Amino acid sequence: MPEIEGMIAATGLSPLIRCSVITTDLGLISAFVERWHRKTSTFNLPVGELTITLDDMASLLHVPITGALHTFEPLVTSDMIGLLTKLLEVSHEEATFETRQAGGPHVRLGWLWDLYESECRAR
Repeated sequence: MPEIEGMIAATGLSPLIRCSVITTDLGLISAFVERWHRKTSTFNLPVGELTITLDDMASLLHVPITGALHTFEPLVTSDMIGLLTKLLEVSHEEATFETRQAGGPHVRLGWLWDLYESECRAR
């Protein structure tokens, strides 16, 4: 979507657009989602703890790591609902319910996963 591409280009991360990884292995994605620990930004795997570093990003994705990435303005719930309805094409009611469940202008990873699975089934 042009709106998202513009935001990505503004951060200097345009190489990521060409680096899209399309996978139909929902089990693999689900395994990583289940092992992600938000507070520590790590994956807890059976072989140990894994952290993806900036150096990993630079080496694997050829993304330049220089300076501050981006300064984000805080989102208000009404703006988040607008983004969800526009970019994820969910209903206003569904977006409102999700932001209430998440306790503000946030979404739960499980909800995004459910959307992804339903979209895959629709294809």
